[in-house]
Amino acid sequence: MNRRALGAATLTILLPATVFGWNAQAQGTFKLLGEREIRARVVGKDITDGAHWVNYLRPDGVLLSSEMGQKWTGTWKIRNNKLCMSNPNLEGLNCNEVWMSGANIRLRENPDQETYDATVEKHRAN
Repeated sequence: MNRRALGAATLTILLPATVFGWNAQAQGTFKLLGEREIRARVVGKDITDGAHWVNYLRPDGVLLSSEMGQKWTGTWKIRNNKLCMSNPNLEGLNCNEVWMSGANIRLRENPDQETYDATVEKHRAN
């Protein structure tokens, strides 16, 4: 194998390993929050995808939500170190683990389910 072919083969092997290794490392920076950390880092702020929806968790347990121009009011609470929020389409509260890395937040109902990824921002009055 000539030097050019060897370089291309090495790049083909190492590039995916580098990319996937970085991705696994980046995912590892998320930390599971407990009740105190959820209150300190999320309550009183907006959780948003930046374009389509926003949830504002007022300190008094009121949830103000907006999605694609529709607004509704609900409730939130922390139960068993999970953030529980009402949803107009569900009867009970939907409870999720809260994982954070900087301002990035991941909400996940159970370990075997996908996450809802968003950011936590300073509340903007509606």
